[in-house]
Amino acid sequence: MIDPVPVDTIIKGILEAPFESRSVELKPSIPWNDLNQQQQLQEIVKSILGMSNIKDGGKIILGVKQNPDKSFEIEGMEENHLKTYDQEKIYQDVRNIGEPEPRFEIKNMEYGGKCFIVFLIQEFLYSPIICRKDGKNLGKEPLVKGALYIRTHKPETKKVDNETEMREIINLAVDKELDQFLKRKQRLEISKSWEDDKEQFYAEIKDIL
Repeated sequence: MIDPVPVDTIIKGILEAPFESRSVELKPSIPWNDLNQQQQLQEIVKSILGMSNIKDGGKIILGVKQNPDKSFEIEGMEENHLKTYDQEKIYQDVRNIGEPEPRFEIKNMEYGGKCFIVFLIQEFLYSPIICRKDGKNLGKEPLVKGALYIRTHKPETKKVDNETEMREIINLAVDKELDQFLKRKQRLEISKSWEDDKEQFYAEIKDIL
């Protein structure tokens, strides 16, 4: 079980007025047992991959139920579910699916006398996160080996299937590579004008644009 910590200001604000957005997803209390036998866990992993591929990443909060009228109810994690959350097991489960390894934290946050499991997902470091293995088909769209996932403004997590979504991910990767390129240039103390640096950079990556 993950030791509880006080809720931070951002998560508190979301729980006080629950909403979903591109960077926020709310889920009910569920146990973390067998990823291959629980569709809900596969959906969480899919969202981790999708949020990893957008700027600034996102947050997934467990312990919030959505009612039939689309409103959200703050219930907290069930105690028997909370006991199944082991950080190392979850990290390993997700890392077995994402390539390169997604960057995220898992916290057990207390709010209003209740506990909530919170996934804090960071955007990819250098390369977009790709699904490295198929998920088991449990009645909904399973994880697909080789797929890129993205979180949309709808909000939902989906496979990248159009040029706009692909371009967004490529541009994010290019921006990161440009930043690293300029840092390398500075370390090597190469004095060139910005225009020369930019032309050289785009010459190096022209094959992926």
